Amino acid sequence: MTVNKMLDNKRLEVNAEPPYDALQAFVRENHIALKGSGTGELNGLTFAAKDVFKIRGSTFGNGHPDWLRTHEPDDFTSSTIQRLLDNGADLVGKTVCDELCFSISGENWNYGSPLNPHDPRRFTGGSSSGSGAATSGGLVDFALGSDCLGSVRVPASYTGVFGVRPTYDRVPSDGEAEYCPSMDVFGYMASDPEVFRKVSKVILGEDPEPVKLRKLIIAKDCFDAVSPQVFADLKPAIDHIGANLSSVEEREISPDGLDNWIKVFQQVQGYEVWRSYGGWVRKYRPILSRGPRERLAWASTITLQEYNAGLVKMREISRYVRDMLANGEVLVMPTAASVAPLRSAPLEEINATRLQSTYLLCVSPLSGVPQMTLPMVMADGLPLGLSLLSGFNTDLALANLSADLVKSYRASIK
Repeated sequence: MTVNKMLDNKRLEVNAEPPYDALQAFVRENHIALKGSGTGELNGLTFAAKDVFKIRGSTFGNGHPDWLRTHEPDDFTSSTIQRLLDNGADLVGKTVCDELCFSISGENWNYGSPLNPHDPRRFTGGSSSGSGAATSGGLVDFALGSDCLGSVRVPASYTGVFGVRPTYDRVPSDGEAEYCPSMDVFGYMASDPEVFRKVSKVILGEDPEPVKLRKLIIAKDCFDAVSPQVFADLKPAIDHIGANLSSVEEREISPDGLDNWIKVFQQVQGYEVWRSYGGWVRKYRPILSRGPRERLAWASTITLQEYNAGLVKMREISRYVRDMLANGEVLVMPTAASVAPLRSAPLEEINATRLQSTYLLCVSPLSGVPQMTLPMVMADGLPLGLSLLSGFNTDLALANLSADLVKSYRASIK
């Protein structure tokens, strides 16, 4: 039985008091809720924001009580959050994220880890873990997150909702905690296809040029990175997507191997994360759990020379992928390496799954193209995300195609 059925979760409304939710999705210490304008395309919808966005009068906590303690309330509101409010949506609260956002598991030892609505024994995925749980659990219509190496895409895959990593710099990042400026982006999740379509139009705006997405490329090396069973589970959905586009081609997308691409990602991410957090860590010496502590220690060792070499290679990868997707192509790949792992699984197994997933998750941040994970597939009763990527700044076209494909696929399997 899912958590939703056990707890009979109810949609939240704006309240001055922090929400009590059995999914542990929302923060309490720095709660804030705001009514929307009452008019606009999103009037009547509710949303939550990951606790990394600035909202006037509130302090963002970044997943750690020491961060919250050592920062002052913000004096302005993220322009994207303000746009949603201006378009009528109500903000009902801020959601729990992984510690300093430096994880994709969905765990937070300080505030409690959000529960996966499909199975509380399994990870929710992170770092936008609370946003995934709140959206999937029906507490809100949509939720905001941030994404560097899958922080929106992984929880969307694990909890069975749409998840969007937009074209790099397409959505303003003002009012977001600085993490990895070269690759980190604003993202969002929604469960209903029509809500997803509406929210996408407001957040993304119109594409600079109209585009017809027409040709499917199956990323062979990405599917080779997961188990044959994952491919078998996803294949009916892949076939459905291919049947709705004009042609299908299978090819390897990384000429020098995805293992080399993830090394480039790590060089750039690690250096920039330490540049963002290192001064604060040295000054306040926060108590960190094992995973973030070890990853920050590793990040501190990356040299400027390694970082600059990574940036050069990243630009090469970006040009290569953008050229591949420049004429209406759509790339399909698994979002993550598996369904949500069990929290009780051996650490070696959890780390192996995380490593497998990084090969899939690095393509969009390195290239800057949009990626959307689609809630099309259930494997043994658990969500398994399938991702589409398209050309630079074709986000709204991809969002509309994604909504259409999910609706038509669900109708076909009823």
